[in-house]
Amino acid sequence: MVNIAIMSPSAERRDWLLHAIGEEPANRVVGTAATFPFLRSMIAEASADIAVIDLQRNLESGDIRDWVAEIADLVPIIVPGDASSEQIIQAIKSVGSGLMIFDGDLFHPKDSPLPEPLTPRETEVLDLLADGLGNREIAARLNISEHTIKFHIRSILGKLGASSRTEAVSRGLRSGLIEL
Repeated sequence: MVNIAIMSPSAERRDWLLHAIGEEPANRVVGTAATFPFLRSMIAEASADIAVIDLQRNLESGDIRDWVAEIADLVPIIVPGDASSEQIIQAIKSVGSGLMIFDGDLFHPKDSPLPEPLTPRETEVLDLLADGLGNREIAARLNISEHTIKFHIRSILGKLGASSRTEAVSRGLRSGLIEL
């Protein structure tokens, strides 16, 4: 059983999160909070394992980033933004593996598009890179040559300004081009 504390300034979103998270039998919501100070005290009192923080806005404010960092010092956090209930449930499961899950839009809004967008095929290749597949496996999956895969990967690296496959996947995730 995972004990989860929920924080959102919006009562409607707190109720939605309570319902969405509570649907999973392995989850137990220990409380909801409208503010960071209340969330901090609730985590300590209720022995929460994870905090789900829903801000519904960008984390540009230094105060908000400081609060998120302070909560992250107490328990693993999930900052879902506009995530679906399925994505939040999956994120809760992932946190059990030691990951910290953030909605990339909160830290890297999509208002600065790539100078040159990825083609649909490049997006497919990037998605398969994120799955950890090698060139040969990607080529077989997409039924194209390894030479063509290398061409797509060079193009992806250039368009994303990445120097490695790992960096390209990271930038693709942050920019919302792909999801795990």
